Amino acid sequence: MYLITSKKLKKFKLFNKTHKIWLLSQTPYYLQIQKRVIVSQVKHHLQSSVSIAAPKSLAELKHRLDAIKGVSLEDICRQLDIAMPENSTRGKGFTGQVIEYVLGADAKTLPLPDFRDFALELKTLPVDENLKPLESTFLCHANLNPVTHIPFEKSALYKKTRCMLFVFILSPDDKELGHRRILGYYFFMPDKDELETIKADYDELMDMVCQGRAHEINARIGTIVQMRPKAASGRELTQIVDRFGQIAYTRPRGFYMRRSFTQAMCIKLQGNLKPLC
Repeated sequence: MYLITSKKLKKFKLFNKTHKIWLLSQTPYYLQIQKRVIVSQVKHHLQSSVSIAAPKSLAELKHRLDAIKGVSLEDICRQLDIAMPENSTRGKGFTGQVIEYVLGADAKTLPLPDFRDFALELKTLPVDENLKPLESTFLCHANLNPVTHIPFEKSALYKKTRCMLFVFILSPDDKELGHRRILGYYFFMPDKDELETIKADYDELMDMVCQGRAHEINARIGTIVQMRPKAASGRELTQIVDRFGQIAYTRPRGFYMRRSFTQAMCIKLQGNLKPLC
């Protein structure tokens, strides 16, 4: 359980070998935390001398996807003059950034689908040589302090899952970023039953949040979509209101697509996704 009340927080020591966190001020409603994160955990900032505009049509986007199919991440970075991180730890999220860049995703940091003109969300999915997904797929951050319940059709999760582009990345056991290779892609739009299931997952999870039970949420809840901790540090906390109306603190969370769901997707596409190394 990750619930920490205001009283407990006074005794909560936020310190380990890689983080130093100071409590700058504490009121009944606000907590300010300053943290220094070691360089290895700072998101890699991608820089390139090559400018790529957003695709003007889906046909142009597909042409770009076909052009990188079978290509290694190292070769893509070389062509775009992008410096690669020294290792996968320092390059967390780097693969997704490169694919976004080479395809011309234009949403940047806006809370919108990656390709704004097509309302299309891009997700890179790392898989092993047996086409088994290596992780669940992050969809969007979860609001643990909504003023009112936000209907699914108005939610960020709906915008992110309504129309998706999965790019499958073969990730070898050697962990070398440059050895990762683009296997293929798939445009995914949930059918009626899948969308209803995603909505049911969202409603169940957000009902718990609105009831002040966010700290009770675990990864076992949800059929297609689950809610899991999402933060740069395992020590990071966010403020919530518990079921007694008191201020409390818990770990930030995000919506994720279950690995079992993307695994089923990979099985359907197995004939089109063949390791090319």
